[in-house]
Amino acid sequence: MTTTDVHASTWPENLPRSGNDPISYATGHLAEDIFREYDLRGTTAADPPDPSDSLNTYVANRLGRAFGTYLDRRGLSEIAVGHDSRSYSEPLATAFVAGLLATGRFVRFIGLATSPMVYFAQNALGGIAGTAVTASHNPNGWAGFKLSDKASMTLGPEEIAELHNIAESRAFVSGEGRYTEVRILEEYVNEVVTRVGPAQPLHVVLDGGNSVSGPIAQRAFEAAGHDVTMLNVELDWTFPNHEPDPEAVAARREVADAVKAGGADVGLSLDGDGDRLGVTDEHGAIVWSDLVLAIMARDSLGRHPGASIVYDVKCSRAVGEVIEKAGGIPVMWKTGHSHIKAKAHELGAPFSGERSGHFFDAGDYFGFDDAVYAALRFAKIVSDSHESVSELVSTLPQYVSTPTMHVHCDDDRKYTVVDEFRAVAEQTPGLEKIIDVNGVRTEFSDGWFLVRASSNLPALTIVAEATSEERLQALYHIVRDGLTQIAGVGSTWENDPFAETT
Repeated sequence: MTTTDVHASTWPENLPRSGNDPISYATGHLAEDIFREYDLRGTTAADPPDPSDSLNTYVANRLGRAFGTYLDRRGLSEIAVGHDSRSYSEPLATAFVAGLLATGRFVRFIGLATSPMVYFAQNALGGIAGTAVTASHNPNGWAGFKLSDKASMTLGPEEIAELHNIAESRAFVSGEGRYTEVRILEEYVNEVVTRVGPAQPLHVVLDGGNSVSGPIAQRAFEAAGHDVTMLNVELDWTFPNHEPDPEAVAARREVADAVKAGGADVGLSLDGDGDRLGVTDEHGAIVWSDLVLAIMARDSLGRHPGASIVYDVKCSRAVGEVIEKAGGIPVMWKTGHSHIKAKAHELGAPFSGERSGHFFDAGDYFGFDDAVYAALRFAKIVSDSHESVSELVSTLPQYVSTPTMHVHCDDDRKYTVVDEFRAVAEQTPGLEKIIDVNGVRTEFSDGWFLVRASSNLPALTIVAEATSEERLQALYHIVRDGLTQIAGVGSTWENDPFAETT
């Protein structure tokens, strides 16, 4: 008998295996684009899997064995696992857990949960590892895994690279794992309400985006005594009303209408796994999350004077100006929840955040990004100030900005495009400096623009800010014209406020 080492078979040559089967997924090369900067993320489909998609239950099992091996190398035996409410998240979580058990891990399964509830479980159970099975704010059809080997922290690029190597090598440890189920919702709600403390009740519109975030936020706000109007609270993995992304302008229209119709004090929007928050003022206007960050940082510095505050490269100049005026030290850093958490931990920053709506309170909470906690904290700031949301915003330095825009660019091309765009930015009249901590942030005396590669999607992320509407449009067209010259960039921009002028 002749034996041949075959890694990929094409019928009728070699073995009659389709390549779209459990053995192929268990032994072949994994899709490179699963392994992103600070989590695992890819597209998925129903069983049997579609070979054009990068994630399925077979891959999830292999990733569970890889992460179990990664944890074993660090002497970590226990792990909390939860999943969001998408149709495919529970099967992926089950397969991932089976992989963990095969490596001898002790799995504490919390079931349907937000990502912050997984982080909370890590802390409540003694600082164990954690995994949230979620695609976060990505559209339906995407899946992912947020991985943590330390309470309140998530893996960064170096750790993801190590995990990738383990998954490819298949040098997995083996062991007899243990499994138990843990209920934490009541303890979690009590914790976030107690941490924020009492506040005068507000009339709040909450948009759960038909995700797991909605019912949990509703329970927390009602426990805190607020008058709550709920939108899209029913779990529906097709997201029939809008994608669960508070940064998407289209996703904010419904909450704006409800705020104005009901005379509410504030509208609050949560993403698909409960770690990103969007705020709408009492007039139905969007308050971009970097301005929310400035308000919350100022509040935190009142309790933690002179501290560093970390914020990402997409944020308004107003953020740094407010931090300095409040006596803090502004630190601009890379976009991405793992990057921000790591930098905040390094500096001992009591508060940090991102333009995307991730807020991290390490001075008065656990330091992980939790939209329900952040929403309660923001509501308390509004209540204690005896000012409306729009009045609080008016106390900040005033700039005009675009939403966070996105344009398609393939994963294997997007970082090169950013490098090529830098050459365009360097030729822009009036250039003062380029900040390249993460992408290309091009600064002028009267504004700035940013082009960076998205960490989560095959896309570029674009933001612009200026001192006037006219200058904002001019900066927008500089970026638009510059990217048009570069191959591989799509023509349709999401969240584009000037689409009709192009």
